[in-house]
Amino acid sequence: MLNWDAAGAIGEIVGALAVLFTLVYLAKQIRHSTDVSKVTVYHKAIAQIVQAGVEPDFASLVVKSQSGEALSAEEQMRAFTLATAFIFGHEILLHLYRQGQVDEQLWKNIITNNMVFLKGDMILPVLESRPGALSRELLKLIEKEA
Repeated sequence: MLNWDAAGAIGEIVGALAVLFTLVYLAKQIRHSTDVSKVTVYHKAIAQIVQAGVEPDFASLVVKSQSGEALSAEEQMRAFTLATAFIFGHEILLHLYRQGQVDEQLWKNIITNNMVFLKGDMILPVLESRPGALSRELLKLIEKEA
């Protein structure tokens, strides 16, 4: 028959194991939540780029800018807004890539396929005017590819 001291010791061991299992479970949940958060940020960045690129105005404003045709004040504002959204999506992806959260092959594919727009007369001047560190890094990357 167990005495009270032995029963208490067994209870403490069981309690400690329960705490340990709870901590392991919570660590796994936090890791999973972090992974989901990373994927969500990645998808938002891609959506930002795609949304800007599929706007009906995007193509016409890029063509107008590339041809040197003058843009109205409204078109200039729309071009600036779309360029900013397009750039911001790339900045997010660049940050995630630098953090090791975006596969290198995927990053290179995205940047290579969008380089024609990033170097273009509609987007490059907007990027050059942005003071942020990610903007500077993205600009250096584009200049290196030129």
